Amino acid sequence: MKRLSLTLLLCLAIASPARAESPPVTPPGPGDAASDPPLTAAEFDALTRGRTMDTHDADIGLYGVETFLSGKRVIWRDAERCMHGSWEQVGEQICFLYEDNPGRPVCWTYHDRGGWLMGFYEGRRDSVPIMLYPAQGPLVCDGFIGA
Repeated sequence: MKRLSLTLLLCLAIASPARAESPPVTPPGPGDAASDPPLTAAEFDALTRGRTMDTHDADIGLYGVETFLSGKRVIWRDAERCMHGSWEQVGEQICFLYEDNPGRPVCWTYHDRGGWLMGFYEGRRDSVPIMLYPAQGPLVCDGFIGA
């Protein structure tokens, strides 16, 4: 199953529009974000609205792509699915609700890293962070049922 997921991820990367060069996938240590507060909803929206971002993790590498639309709406795509969602600020976290599980928010704190964003799941700075790097072009969901 893991091999199938990796194959699908590779196909996703090949089928996606050309991507801008991304910074190295080596994340800064959690302490690097300790001194700066998480982005507010207004700051997060200003940095993401109208953009498509590649989502990386130090363990997996590229594992998804997200387009941020107006009205706090998003489209997420990974090797297994393409779905619509929305986001809102809850406390210091940015919480996403996706159509596959609308009752279960997925929450992160985000930090601006000057051209890319670093996020911590549920604000836990002791966890492996994700990195969002700018990508090119809108997200395409062709071939996904329900998209």
